Amino acid sequence: MNDLIGLKRAYGAKPGDGSGHVDCCLLAMEVHKRLGYHDYAPELAWIFEKYSDETWPRRIIPRWLLQNSTRLSGPEPHAVVLLRGATGGAMGTVMDDGTVLYISEALGVVRTPLPGNFGHYFRMNK
Repeated sequence: MNDLIGLKRAYGAKPGDGSGHVDCCLLAMEVHKRLGYHDYAPELAWIFEKYSDETWPRRIIPRWLLQNSTRLSGPEPHAVVLLRGATGGAMGTVMDDGTVLYISEALGVVRTPLPGNFGHYFRMNK
């Protein structure tokens, strides 16, 4: 996952596309895939085709998470976490050691501990 550290946030950017940027949803789905789970990225492609960063309704991702995962009371390894952000929300992934891989507005993709009561946690269904 070290190749993801430092990538900057850009709406719709895919990890590994060579741009040096990544979208937070696609980051979380890439990590989920690398951990051996289902690749949800193709199922989210319609969001990036239909909306821009300025027009997409922020409620889409929470609704999608509720439909495709089980809500958890706190962090657990490989859970997806929905974080509150300055420009809406952000998604991250809880790693085996309890740290969270997510996009920091100032630093890009980081891996750092977060308080257990910071964010909403979900176990994906696939």
